[in-house]
Amino acid sequence: MSFTPSRLASLILLAGFLGSFYWFFPTHSADLMATWLAGNFLAAGQPDQVYPTLTEYFQMYPPDQWRPFMAQEYKYEGPMFPYLYPPLWAKLAGWFVNINFWRLSAVALVINSALLMATILLAYRATRTALNPALYVGMALFFLLSNFIGTVALVENQPQIFVSFLLVLTMERIRNNAPISAGAALAIAAAIKIYPVIFALLLIFGRERKAFASFVVFGAALGLLSLMWAGWPLHKTFLELTRLISASVLVASISFNFDAVIGQVFFADHLVWLPGLEAPTPASPSPGWYSMARPDIWRILSTFALLVAIALLSRVASRVDRSTFASVLWPLAMMVVALFSPIAWSIYYIPAACFAPVLIEKLGPKLGTVFLVLPFGLIFSPLVKYYRLMRDTEYLPVHYPYQLAGVLAMVILALGFALAVRKSLQIENQAL
Repeated sequence: MSFTPSRLASLILLAGFLGSFYWFFPTHSADLMATWLAGNFLAAGQPDQVYPTLTEYFQMYPPDQWRPFMAQEYKYEGPMFPYLYPPLWAKLAGWFVNINFWRLSAVALVINSALLMATILLAYRATRTALNPALYVGMALFFLLSNFIGTVALVENQPQIFVSFLLVLTMERIRNNAPISAGAALAIAAAIKIYPVIFALLLIFGRERKAFASFVVFGAALGLLSLMWAGWPLHKTFLELTRLISASVLVASISFNFDAVIGQVFFADHLVWLPGLEAPTPASPSPGWYSMARPDIWRILSTFALLVAIALLSRVASRVDRSTFASVLWPLAMMVVALFSPIAWSIYYIPAACFAPVLIEKLGPKLGTVFLVLPFGLIFSPLVKYYRLMRDTEYLPVHYPYQLAGVLAMVILALGFALAVRKSLQIENQAL
């Protein structure tokens, strides 16, 4: 790769992005902490302290010994969340329990910052857009840093950053005729977060059979490794926790999914307030969230809607060329799955933000700009204080107006990708 002025400008932007998080975004790494603590207690022979206690509905509290441990060992009394990933990664985290957590967190911040940068560049390579690289990178950086999509992920050192990297890598590998590594990337993503398994269907209908076969082989190997290494009892607990999460509704300001909207708009009286474990701060004056058990009929209808959406996306995948599949259909699918998921946060839309600049090319400068300005304007971070002022007013009596804005923003962005898919199909049909 030659260092043209535009590529050099892109690298400068990326370097600035990396440095900004050391100066402006202090982290407490609560999500990384969850993985580290799960590994810590598992290595200490306390498997009952890996996953949270199962209750009537998912409450998002950690096991009972975690907080006293962090208070005693690190004088830490900040945010703390449970470990929600397969046992394999808790077992792997056990290798790092003797490392000071804050040193580990600093290293993780560097790695995650680099992964986010790499994800942008991979999206650019996957789209093969004619947009200037510096423009593409600059826009993607803004879409990540101007709201809670990218910033929360970095502040918490969220594993979702690595999952997003892998999901975008899957398409970059597809575009560069490397189906084996594409399938392997998707398999690793699914072994961390489970929901990427759904995207394997798109590989089948998208005629990427080698990539799908690779996904099956690598996925089976990872599953077998997890069972052999961590044992069945821990996997049984993980599956029970997964069922509990799917039967719950959790509402917070960054719950960017349809279930959270339905919960706070139509089931406000059923939601239970769960205070956060940390003390209030100016940035978080009332830490906590709402949760409730999701009625069976609601869960059935939501699952049916997701299945219909996946079926439609799969049908479209069978009709589009590889360029459309990789640049607009793939990010659309990731957004649709997140919107219909029972618990999906703003961080689930990292890949969408990285692919978003391509809409300028796919829809044209005017329409593309509309479908970028509207969604990212709605969730612009400086607007958060105004959304808080709207809370509990007669005009918008909901718990989290920003959550409503976030879902609306992601629906608009998804519609932009859908229009891009439709336009590409029309062009392909005219060419036949």
